[in-house]
Amino acid sequence: MLTTAGRLGTAGFSTGLQWADPGEAIRVAQQVSGHGDVVKQPWLTLPEIAVLVRRPVIVNAVADLIGPDIALEGGFLLTKWPGADFRVPWHQDGAGADMELDPERSVTVWMALTEATAGNGALRVIPGSHMHGYLPTRREDPHGGQHGRALTTDVPPGGPSAVVAELAAGQALAMDMRLLHSSPPNTSGRPRIGLNLRYVAPGAVLRRNGQEPQLYPIAGPSW
Repeated sequence: MLTTAGRLGTAGFSTGLQWADPGEAIRVAQQVSGHGDVVKQPWLTLPEIAVLVRRPVIVNAVADLIGPDIALEGGFLLTKWPGADFRVPWHQDGAGADMELDPERSVTVWMALTEATAGNGALRVIPGSHMHGYLPTRREDPHGGQHGRALTTDVPPGGPSAVVAELAAGQALAMDMRLLHSSPPNTSGRPRIGLNLRYVAPGAVLRRNGQEPQLYPIAGPSW
């Protein structure tokens, strides 16, 4: 059964948000690289990221979608090195084994610190897939990679084909929390570095394994 489209429309995502010129974005990438393929909650350990997650152009875009009271619920700094078997299976950001986010009060922002292209592991998204709502999850099949068996979701049949969400360095993508997306390994000659951020409004965390969510306040008086 299909749900309503939400604030990001029938596609469920929006590209082209410019948060920096390419030169500045690449300088940030150089400053934060070398801390591992996946850095959880990087704003807590990397000062450059702590500044980046509060950049006004990003915060204003998020406020337009979920309101002025904003916190970070989670996120990662992700580096895909050339030739490494780092793939991310089809999944939805807003639901997992121990949590669920209200899609009307949350949004994912994916910031490109380097360019993200079809060849270096840019996101693949399925337009409109968020209207299926949250789907059942399972552990992905073993594939020989070095990042464990992630939670994945089977793609419903009969929908639109996936599209590559290419971004220049310094651009960002906003996604509905229910949007199905994935990314392949980097087959180019340069690293792909991106920042995945889950922004939430008050009351967005519907479930987190019986524990209180640990939120990182960004804007507004509610925190």
